Amino acid sequence: MSSPYIDDSQRPRLRPSIAAFLDVLGFSHYSTVSATLEESQQLLDQIHSAIRDSRAFARQFFVDQAFADPSYWALKFFSDNLVIGFPADEKVVDQTQAALFAVRCMQRYQFYMATTGFFVRGAASIGPLCLTDEIIFGSALVECYRLESKASIVPRVVLTQSLTDLVMDALKNEKLDPRETGQLICRDVDDWWFVNYLHATVTPQGVDWKLIEKHKDSVIAYLAKTKTHDVLPKFGWACRYHNVFCHWHRNDPNYSDAYRIDRSDEDSTIDLLGEI
Repeated sequence: MSSPYIDDSQRPRLRPSIAAFLDVLGFSHYSTVSATLEESQQLLDQIHSAIRDSRAFARQFFVDQAFADPSYWALKFFSDNLVIGFPADEKVVDQTQAALFAVRCMQRYQFYMATTGFFVRGAASIGPLCLTDEIIFGSALVECYRLESKASIVPRVVLTQSLTDLVMDALKNEKLDPRETGQLICRDVDDWWFVNYLHATVTPQGVDWKLIEKHKDSVIAYLAKTKTHDVLPKFGWACRYHNVFCHWHRNDPNYSDAYRIDRSDEDSTIDLLGEI
């Protein structure tokens, strides 16, 4: 498969890009506690399947867009980390459109990973990046790594201010539906904007509540199996976010309180971009 970061002479190419640095919560822990080679192989098969299916889930929604061509964006997995690059050269593509596409892909990728039991945290930025099989380089990645280490303590993908500004600019575009762009990102209680990944369940007919139920089951299952105290607050946040999303869509067709996780979080100060 051709790489968007390799030029015609087969040299690595640094390009302005939307970059994301993602960390699969608990993956490194599971890989070290697997008692046998067979158990480790099972974990490897699970994460490989989750990444493959999550990437396919992200792509299938955008089959009519040029961005959806898998040769246009790059992905690299190492240890429990994942780096995604979407080239966004201003002379080649509209950076706002590239930002919207990247956020939507991250939404769907993060959501599907969660439903397979692998919750993701991380950060996304815009800046120079080169991402090939042999090298990962660029200030966009460094910025993502620093932000992920600083702000992504819970399973959310936070955005740098420059990328947030691009998404906000989409609300000013009269050709785009503000009801859609206004749902892409949320602002948390600590003022960080993050990818509203549960929005991946929204269809033209409303929320697919079966998918929300899968997310609920995944959160509860993760809480039930965790044996480390520091993980519990992270999934307390996941419960809160899940319930806030349900509260936002409580008037959608087929909503039921049964889709909530049994907590009281409706008054949480997570704000949708479109409601600021």
